[in-house]
Amino acid sequence: MLLLGYREMKKYDKLYEEAGYEEEEEREYFFYKPRSFWYRMLILTILFVTFGCVGGDFLHNQVIYDMNLQSDHPIHFEDVYVLLIKGLPPNYYVWRFCVWGMAAYLLFKILDEIKSDLDFSFFVFTLMLLNHFPNLRQTLGFMMMFYGYVLMFRSAEDAMPQKLFMGIILLICSTFFHSTILVFIILSLLLFIPGTKSLAMVIVSLIAFPFLYDITKELSTQFIGLVSSNDMMQEKATKYIESSYRVELNIRGFLKLFLNRLPVLMLFFFGLKKILIEKVEVSKMEKHLLLLTYMLIYVSCLFFGNNVSAYLSQRFWDAACYPLTIFAMVFLRNYSGSLYVKVTMYAFLISNLFNMAYSLYTIDNFNANANSF
Repeated sequence: MLLLGYREMKKYDKLYEEAGYEEEEEREYFFYKPRSFWYRMLILTILFVTFGCVGGDFLHNQVIYDMNLQSDHPIHFEDVYVLLIKGLPPNYYVWRFCVWGMAAYLLFKILDEIKSDLDFSFFVFTLMLLNHFPNLRQTLGFMMMFYGYVLMFRSAEDAMPQKLFMGIILLICSTFFHSTILVFIILSLLLFIPGTKSLAMVIVSLIAFPFLYDITKELSTQFIGLVSSNDMMQEKATKYIESSYRVELNIRGFLKLFLNRLPVLMLFFFGLKKILIEKVEVSKMEKHLLLLTYMLIYVSCLFFGNNVSAYLSQRFWDAACYPLTIFAMVFLRNYSGSLYVKVTMYAFLISNLFNMAYSLYTIDNFNANANSF
């Protein structure tokens, strides 16, 4: 998938640079050529997220799927996933095809809506998000949420109120696919407050970080009371906060942490420099996605190494990869020839290769402990 995406990107670059192409012909290639590529990549992506065992969450979900299949009450999964388990043929891969296959379809609907350069976008997606996409259960909720936001921003640009209505419906529906989606929507809505998308606000938040870091646990407990609509949701949120520290502080753990987070930070700071410092003109949607990435990384850092759950730190970091990837699909096309961007993409490639090797290394340990679930 990665090689195919890279090949298509290079073919486009070659056509773009060749002499004799008029501007109108370039636009025709830009919109027409990726259409056949769109379907091929969608099929490959759905196959990968259905059958691609790239992490412990894939096997963990299978164990919980089997438990829900035999139980009369929901176990760990949200009600909508359990309804699918009960209603679909009893096969884990059929269930995955419906859940993650729909998430993949919504991702490509996002690309189609924003008129993204699909070959380059798929290359970016493969490097940045494909490692997380088939693992996280809230992926479908994320795709609903971001598709909703894209429709809302597009409705403002195109003056189409029906897109605004559909976007709001998708935002509401996304909250049923994972209990944490509501938290991400609240954080995203904060960015609509005037002044929150400025460099000054970023500087102020960095100055306030040491103070907020010290009171993170107290704020987390209070936040649970605010967002928890019932006792079951509050109990689940409390378990997230109080779960044990899960990061292995050995050389492999540090290396994995470094390789996974370095390219994300490199790309984020590149976008921050271009948009907030150099004042490069971008759409409101691009700026919103970049600042949402900052907020999620910021919250992740508040939990990291603190006397609070490291599980939440990793989950917020994983969530930050989703808006950053959609941002990169749109923004980086004009900078794909930059040496800094190329180095960043190679850093993502090394991170992916390491994660795949690490997953193969640890899969036996998971299978040995699978009966503990």
